[in-house]
Amino acid sequence: KQWYQRRVRDLQGGLWFTAGCTALAIPDYPTAIRCFRESLHVDDENGQAWSNLGAAFERTGEIFKAYNSYKEATRCSFNNWRVWENYICAAAQIKNFPGVIHAYRQIINLGEKYSDRTILNCLVAAVRDNLESSSGEPGIKYYDRVLDLFKFASSKVTTSFDLWRSYAALHLDVPGKEDTDKGIGYLIKAYHSASLRIEKSLEDFLKCVECSAVLHSYVMKEEKTSPNYAQHLQSLKSILQILVTKGHRLIETLDEGSESREACTEYITQANTHLEEVEEAQLYV
Repeated sequence: KQWYQRRVRDLQGGLWFTAGCTALAIPDYPTAIRCFRESLHVDDENGQAWSNLGAAFERTGEIFKAYNSYKEATRCSFNNWRVWENYICAAAQIKNFPGVIHAYRQIINLGEKYSDRTILNCLVAAVRDNLESSSGEPGIKYYDRVLDLFKFASSKVTTSFDLWRSYAALHLDVPGKEDTDKGIGYLIKAYHSASLRIEKSLEDFLKCVECSAVLHSYVMKEEKTSPNYAQHLQSLKSILQILVTKGHRLIETLDEGSESREACTEYITQANTHLEEVEEAQLYV
C-alpha cells in the first residue's frame, strides 16, 4: 500500500510538472507557477521544476521570487551549468554581486568557456560606479573579488574579447584603482581576440574599432618616459595597420551605398588618422 501511495504521488508530481511546462510554452505564466509549485510539493528536489518556476516568475517581473527559485535549482542541480546561468542572470538583476561572482566561477569550474558581456558589464559597473549591492554594501568593496574572478576566468577562457575588455576596464575606469600599463595590455589582448575574422565579420570589426580607439586615447596620453611607451606605440601601430587592411577587405563584401559600408569607411578614415598620429609620435621616442 505504501509503495502504491508513493507511486501515485510520483505520478501526480510528474503530471503537475508536465502541465507546468505546457503552460510555460503557451504562455500562461500564472498557471505555470501554480503547476510547478504543486509539482515541488511532491518532489522539492526537482531542479528542473525549480528552474522552470524561476523562469515563470522572471517573465511576470517577480525577479526576487525568480532568484530564490533559481537558487533552489542550483542546490538540486549543482553540476548543471545552465541552471547556474539562470541564477547568475537573476543575481545580476537584483545586484547580488557576491552571488554573481560565485556563479561565474562555478560555471567555469564546470568546464564551460563562459563569457557573458551583460554579466561582465554588471560587475565592472558595480565597482566603477560603486553601486549598492542587494545587501546594502558599496560596490567598490567587491573590487578585489571581481579582479580575482577575472584573473581566474581569463586563465581558462583566453580568447574572449568581452572578458579582456572588461578586465582592462577594471584597471582603467575604476577611480583610485588605475593601472594604465596593465589596462593597455588587456586592451591589446581584447583586440587580438576579435581580430582574426574582422574582414568577414562586421560585429568583430566594430569591436576592434572600439578597442583601437580606446587604446589610442590611452597610449597617446601615456608619459613618454614610461618604460613601455615605445612598445605600446608599436603595438598600436600594428593594430591600426591590421584594422585598416582587413577593414578594406570587409568593405568589399558590403552592399554599395549601405549604411554599414559608409560607417566602415568612416571608421577606416579615423583609423588612418590615428595611425598617422602614432607614426609621428614614434619619431620622438
